[in-house]
Amino acid sequence: MRRLLAAALVLLLAGCSGGGASTPTPAPTSNAFTNSKFAACPAATGEVPANSPLRSVKPLLCMNKTADMVTIGAPTGRPMVLNLWGSWCPPCGEEMPSFVRLAAAAGDELTVVGVNTSDEASRAVAAADELDVRFANVFDRAEEVRRALGVNALPATAFVSATGEVVHVYRGTPLTDAALTGLVRQYLGVTVE
Repeated sequence: MRRLLAAALVLLLAGCSGGGASTPTPAPTSNAFTNSKFAACPAATGEVPANSPLRSVKPLLCMNKTADMVTIGAPTGRPMVLNLWGSWCPPCGEEMPSFVRLAAAAGDELTVVGVNTSDEASRAVAAADELDVRFANVFDRAEEVRRALGVNALPATAFVSATGEVVHVYRGTPLTDAALTGLVRQYLGVTVE
């Protein structure tokens, strides 16, 4: 019994690795997100900086009703928090309410974007509905953002400046409201109450 508990604790502390989709399914079409409640993804105001680790990421499908293609890491005119998550990752669900509250409180000071990672579209939408996630999300089944950021396990969060620079990548235990707003203040210079 102790070995099982120890193994469970190690997995929890390590985060979630490996995607939730065990068998390949076709890439989603725009129809996959017709009933989603996600906000529109932010429009880019320039190119991804040449020194950004996100420069190699191909445009990703915005998970809202328009299903536009989005260039992650391109400047948007305001700082951005990228939350990498998956419906298959329990610690991601644990911290998601903090991102929901951050997005609601941020107003025009900050953009929060979810990066749904290695998931199935229907599972991602269902999980987001259950957690009342309304902020913008992109679909990254191939885990391009995770690999570009050098992240081995989820959840993970990247803090991106208004000019598109990745200024910090957080890898660790699920973020609380206080920890998340503290990181936003420290790395992006934005105070969110």
